[in-house]
Amino acid sequence: MAFRTLSLAALLALGLGAAGCGGSSASSGRDVAPPEARLSALNAQDARLARVSWRLMRANADLCPATLPRAGWALQSAAQYGPELRPLAEQRFGLRGDLPGVLTAPDDSPAQRAGLAPGDVILSANDQPMAEGVSQRQESYDGLQANLDRLDRVVASGPARLSVGRGDTTRTLTLIPVPACAYTTQIVIQRSLRGNVGRGLIQITTGMAGLARNDDELAFVVAHELAHAVLEHVSGPATPGQRGARTDALTLRRGPHATMEADADRLGLYLLARAGYDPAAAVVVLDRYSAQDLFAAWPQIDPRGRVYAPSAERRAALAAALDDIAARRAGNRDLIP
Repeated sequence: MAFRTLSLAALLALGLGAAGCGGSSASSGRDVAPPEARLSALNAQDARLARVSWRLMRANADLCPATLPRAGWALQSAAQYGPELRPLAEQRFGLRGDLPGVLTAPDDSPAQRAGLAPGDVILSANDQPMAEGVSQRQESYDGLQANLDRLDRVVASGPARLSVGRGDTTRTLTLIPVPACAYTTQIVIQRSLRGNVGRGLIQITTGMAGLARNDDELAFVVAHELAHAVLEHVSGPATPGQRGARTDALTLRRGPHATMEADADRLGLYLLARAGYDPAAAVVVLDRYSAQDLFAAWPQIDPRGRVYAPSAERRAALAAALDDIAARRAGNRDLIP
């Protein structure tokens, strides 16, 4: 799965319609840091999101309405960075132009099993060359996107033969993809505490990612958005892919409706538990979020008519779901609500 990392300018240029979660835009704050530290922080958040997302997408493929063969990697390019960070990224990862470079290959992903690691640059896939593009000063995601689309098509068709460069050496690797939910995850550089899901795309702000202090907590943030996708709460064209084998086992209501935020909270717990994360972390994240969002204690209705329950009600609903998960585990029953 190609977990894309974008500059803020590129994200804004997308103009994507998405179903936002999180109520008001409470801020988590941001410190000014030197370029090297900022690059390290951004890379760490991207890699962390990719790692958590891969486990969720892989473990819940049977419930997703759209799945595809995926690699699990997080890819980036030099061109997506602005003039301040680009030289640092080129030096750190060996990036060149629009060529897709590996930011991370999560544990137990096809990318890792193929031998890919941070600092590798993908030169071709099944003899289809990746385009390096023309050097330009301003950041651009277009060239990398074209290469990612090419890679996605190759990987979706089965085993991929990759020509991979690292420094002055080139080697050939075989990547064998596995089915996973067909949703890309991205970090959005914003201080607000928000997550969004659109057609095939889950976005988490840097503020929200920073609120989640460990992988279990971040897993709930991502799983909540994935639950919206699983329950097909997003309007518009369906995400391309093959339907998971057990999607019909879910009893929760599908399609957009007023109380779908509560359903996403509930299903999100099961999705993260199925991926091996601690579902109790959801309560910790909710409490921390509620402490920063002055409006979380009261019910809210967004312009599209969706209801956000007050934090105390959300907490009680999470507790009930946690009890059900514990009972299902004790009885060796499926974690499918």
